[in-house]
Amino acid sequence: MSEKRDTSAQKVQEERRKRVKRIKNIIITIVIVCLLTPSICCVTLWIKVAKMERQLNEIERLQEDTSEKTESDENTVEALQEKKNDKVEDVASSEKDVQEELDHSKIKGKKVYLTFDDGPSKNTEKILDILKQYEIKATFFVIGKTDDFSQKMYKRIYEEGHTLAMHSYTHQYKTIYRSLKEYEKDITELSDLLYNITGERTKFIRFPGGSSNEVSNVDMKEIIRYTNREGYIYFDWNVINGDATGQKLTVKEMVNNVISGVDSYDTSIVLMHDCEGKELTVKSLPKIIKKLQKMETNILPINSTTTPIQHVKAESVK
Repeated sequence: MSEKRDTSAQKVQEERRKRVKRIKNIIITIVIVCLLTPSICCVTLWIKVAKMERQLNEIERLQEDTSEKTESDENTVEALQEKKNDKVEDVASSEKDVQEELDHSKIKGKKVYLTFDDGPSKNTEKILDILKQYEIKATFFVIGKTDDFSQKMYKRIYEEGHTLAMHSYTHQYKTIYRSLKEYEKDITELSDLLYNITGERTKFIRFPGGSSNEVSNVDMKEIIRYTNREGYIYFDWNVINGDATGQKLTVKEMVNNVISGVDSYDTSIVLMHDCEGKELTVKSLPKIIKKLQKMETNILPINSTTTPIQHVKAESVK
């Protein structure tokens, strides 16, 4: 009986030890978990932070690369644009040099010089566009204007290889031809204006009304002596389109005037005007160019080798 009680007590005690052990294990496990959880969380958070740092670094690197590429592209575009502008300027300069160096006396066939007086104006811009379209060079005998548009036209005439020549500064006959001194003052003022814009002195002039005009209060021979002495070369004309005759000519009549005139001479200097109110001159120009090209004429800008057409010959005035 006593042995049974002892055995039962041992079993109870054994069961109690097992429960205690289980509880102990559970407590230990809980403690371990409690200790490990923050560490695991910290490690996980550190990994995520490190990953985010890598991503941010990658984003910054891409932004820097994009910025550098954009800057590089902009620099490339600017460089290309500068190169293009330089090339355009070089072509214009080269084109002008070729025209100046070309000896017109050696050219065979009819020579035609298209000249425009009294500009610049809005019509000058239209005429320059037409000449550019047909790859034709002409001569502009300009008057003096200081507004931005006119200065732009002077520069464009020069840079596109046309001949920029002088007509007069004021184009006021009563002022210009009041005395030789007044003429000198007028032409010098225009020369200075064009020089300040282009950096080059032009030596080609056309007298208002021509060398044989009868409105001058000064003997034109006196003015011609002055221009000869100063090294100027003056040009009159032997063909007109008729836009300054006071008659209301049609485009067809203007074209016929030029073509019939050119047909009569080996060298033709055609007088036209590009001032305000000469819209029909603008309209007739493409037709004139096409007909002259069909005639296989040489359309040229005036240069130092051009044989001048002069109503009063410069060499006749001593």
